[in-house]
Amino acid sequence: MPFQEFPPIAVIADAHVHDPAADFGFPGAARTGGLSVRPLTEAARSTRVFNESLAAFRTALDDVASRGIRHVVLLGDYTDDGQVATTASVAAILKDYGERHGLVFFALPGNHDIFADAGRHRTKRFLNANGSSAVVTSHPVTVSRDALPPGIPHDRAVTVSPAMFCPGYPDGLTPVAAHGYFPQPSYRHWETPFGVDGNAEGRMFTAVSSSGATRRPLMEASYLVEPVDGLWLLMIDANVFVPIDGSDDWVDSTSAGWNAMLVHKRHVIDWMADVGARAARLGKRLVAFSHYPALDPLDGTRAAEVALLGPTATSGRIPAEAVGEAFIAAGIALHFSGHLHVNDTARMRRGSGFLVNVAVPSLVGFPPAYKILRLGEGGAEIETVSLGEMPMDAAIGALYAAEAQHTGVKTGGMAEAVRYGDFLSAHIGHLAWRRHLKREWPAMLAALLRAATLGDLAGLAVRPAVSMEDAVALLPAAHDRTQASQEGEPAALPAIAFLGDWYRLRMASDAGLASVSPPRLRFYDRLSALYQAQAWPDGSAQGGIAAMLVLFEAYRSGLPSKDFRIDLQTGEFTVR
Repeated sequence: MPFQEFPPIAVIADAHVHDPAADFGFPGAARTGGLSVRPLTEAARSTRVFNESLAAFRTALDDVASRGIRHVVLLGDYTDDGQVATTASVAAILKDYGERHGLVFFALPGNHDIFADAGRHRTKRFLNANGSSAVVTSHPVTVSRDALPPGIPHDRAVTVSPAMFCPGYPDGLTPVAAHGYFPQPSYRHWETPFGVDGNAEGRMFTAVSSSGATRRPLMEASYLVEPVDGLWLLMIDANVFVPIDGSDDWVDSTSAGWNAMLVHKRHVIDWMADVGARAARLGKRLVAFSHYPALDPLDGTRAAEVALLGPTATSGRIPAEAVGEAFIAAGIALHFSGHLHVNDTARMRRGSGFLVNVAVPSLVGFPPAYKILRLGEGGAEIETVSLGEMPMDAAIGALYAAEAQHTGVKTGGMAEAVRYGDFLSAHIGHLAWRRHLKREWPAMLAALLRAATLGDLAGLAVRPAVSMEDAVALLPAAHDRTQASQEGEPAALPAIAFLGDWYRLRMASDAGLASVSPPRLRFYDRLSALYQAQAWPDGSAQGGIAAMLVLFEAYRSGLPSKDFRIDLQTGEFTVR
């Protein structure tokens, strides 16, 4: 039957909205047309971009409204960093789209939206009209330049603004309170793990330090909502804040995610099981949402990635199998997540039960997209909607040009892009060799990738096994690595070009294939066949390249992640 049993739901993850028109009080804004623009140099080193986020969020919501979709789930990190001014901007946008288009939002907090009970200070840089930058902080202590956070140059002007502060629970939820966090008259049903009381006082639990010595009250923001008859949306606040003994500070779960939920928020796990049992008994269609993935979204490649690269920030954020097993035990078959900015799909089976985790990409990283969920009898249909055609903002681009002239920064094609998709494709290619290669890749493998062309990698595949050091020594004179994004004969391209494509498919799965030219894909197919033709010794240059290619093939050939259907009785997939 057509997938029309319930109204469709748009799912948006990690919008990280920064409003360039927000007033953070720094003097330079008066000379940039009132814009509070973050430096492109910071975006070039970050896993997300900043100044394009507001336009991307509005573009996504305009598209949602144009399709006649009325229900929108926000999977957390809807703000840049939870700043008071930023949360107010998001609240204004949600109110506007609710009034003009009838959109109804159901929000979840991410690790960037809120912090523990009392919040925390934030410090950011913004561009002046001449391309230099100024510092804005919510912490008066940092006016002393000796107290500036690491990475903030001491020669910058410093402005103190309370608008930069990130509040905690429940204050950080108050501006967006009407968007699921508290009961509304239109809801058929609404509850929390503690009942139907929406007051913050009735939703407190005791957060306990790892040693058990420190105990503090904290609000629980999870809720179950029935927006239309028969449809239950299980909105799980998977932020975990753990008190630190002997301190007023907290540890957050940016890395631990659901692994920490199993230890520190058992009341939510028990509630999930109760909700699952009631949904089955009452005939409700149940879908779960949280900011953090419940399964490894990277095609089950964590062990292979760790073997190649060692532990990384991403591998440390992959949930243990016990998380998926808890979902299956609770009778939850479908879960949507964000956090990792990855577009991918994962599935776990245990006996007759299964869980599918749909990882929704960010609006501010490659690939920029949101998802649409349609539920039909016995199944779910997922559509991925790209924002790649969104035009870049000329006023922001002019400030980038001034910054580039002032600093001499090289951004790998980002500043020249006129389409958002090209901007983010250049961004991830830049990150691949400017950030990831430096931070995460073994030094000698990184040296080989910097020194080789793709043709050199093919040549190594027909040589006897050699060490990384010997492989670098065998290469011709150093090649120019500044044109990693150029097209032409693939064999002549720097190997860094492959690294960029490796990360494009790692983050986008099959939705990233269109960003890799057909000649390159054909060359990678031949390269994979050459390296898989034999077994290579551990520690050899060929063994490292072969392991890299195995992961590349896994990223492009896993479960469908773009447009597909899931049979929620069997867990089987079909591509739309």
